Amino acid sequence: MVLQLPTPTDRTASGPKLTMEGGSLVVDYDCEGDDGRITSGRVLFEELLSFRYWDSSCSPAQNVLAATEVRVLEKSDYLDEIKGRWNEAVGWQEWQQKQGGSDRFRHFTIYFDDAGSLDVVAAKCHVER
Repeated sequence: MVLQLPTPTDRTASGPKLTMEGGSLVVDYDCEGDDGRITSGRVLFEELLSFRYWDSSCSPAQNVLAATEVRVLEKSDYLDEIKGRWNEAVGWQEWQQKQGGSDRFRHFTIYFDDAGSLDVVAAKCHVER
């Protein structure tokens, strides 16, 4: 499954900027068009459990994605690892189970062309339009 981005992630002038806000990760990025105009994009991940940023020099081949998409995986080794740790620490709690337990978490990936890629484990992803 993929989420569509209105602002492409390629041709970033300054690369993505990652900001933590409470339990969320905000990813701001820019894209320089053919006319030199800079547009901005923003993606918000809520109920963040983990993220890792790969520089373009060591970004895994499977993270090379189209510039207008966020890949969403319901199953991956990274997701299983993080959900396993979460389940041991707090996932067993009644409140967490009422929120959907570990089934609510997904593995999201965004590719930023020459800058790198980002893997995120979170419950929700919002793309600003």
